[in-house]
Amino acid sequence: MSQVISIKVPEHYEEACVAFQKEMDLADVNGLNESAGQKFMVSYDKSAYEIQCEGDFPDSVFSALVMVKDQFGGKLFYEGEEWNEKDGEVVEEAGSLEKIWIILAIVFFPIALIYLLIRVVVWIPFKVWKATR
Repeated sequence: MSQVISIKVPEHYEEACVAFQKEMDLADVNGLNESAGQKFMVSYDKSAYEIQCEGDFPDSVFSALVMVKDQFGGKLFYEGEEWNEKDGEVVEEAGSLEKIWIILAIVFFPIALIYLLIRVVVWIPFKVWKATR
């Protein structure tokens, strides 16, 4: 699945590029890279002050861009839309009580559906038939 992620750093573009290359340990400045069997392309647009990664990139690319954003400022874009941490997929692990509720919901939801189905399809028609007999 091809994705596009980029960061625009207008004030410290050169330093951001160097920090990103050091963090990712990229030898190729512009071109095709491969990490953990995933191929992606990194391009640097000096006129727009933008570092862009396209392709099937590993999570380390995203974390390197977030590190550059935290260090030098700028705006991070995912698929052309500005990305904020509060909008991102920040997930906390559920507590033990929450895990118990999730397991109970998974077990008892189908049982509740079967009960309602039997109640509507069998029990109510039976009561109507018995009352009209």
